[in-house]
Amino acid sequence: MISSFGRSGEVDIAVKLFEELESSNCKPDVVTYNSLINCLGKNGDVDEAHMRFREMQEKGLNPDVVTYSTLIECFGKTDKVDMACKLFDEMLAVGCYPNLVTYNILLDCLERCGRTAEAVDLYAKLKQQGLTPDSITYAVLERLQSGGHNKLRFRRQNPITGWVVSPLR
Repeated sequence: MISSFGRSGEVDIAVKLFEELESSNCKPDVVTYNSLINCLGKNGDVDEAHMRFREMQEKGLNPDVVTYSTLIECFGKTDKVDMACKLFDEMLAVGCYPNLVTYNILLDCLERCGRTAEAVDLYAKLKQQGLTPDSITYAVLERLQSGGHNKLRFRRQNPITGWVVSPLR
């Protein structure tokens, strides 16, 4: 329910529901915190999402790859890329291993803010970990290669899928 309210932009209701859960006999678990963090972060309250992330740790719950990936994405999309990188490093330090989604999120963040060298280094780490790049990874790499970290949409012919419109960032 928290996720549904978050997707519809009803953040206050989602937070109230979470707080009701906290005061009941049924305590929030990692999945519940993930839903709340996602709801807060994707609706623009990244600082509150980060505070809830720290709160869950203080309560003895260990964030998982979904928790970290969600928060990294939220920081990256609000141009707090240094914080996203810090969380990625923290994730590794505590033994929570990023998956391809996590790498793609951070690669995209680094590419969008023009941090090409760091993105290339991160791609090397992805390969070292034995992960197989997917179409999202390759799309980010293509933007890196073309220097395409602009904020414009463009149309181009793709021989396989037809016309492609770049995402507006």
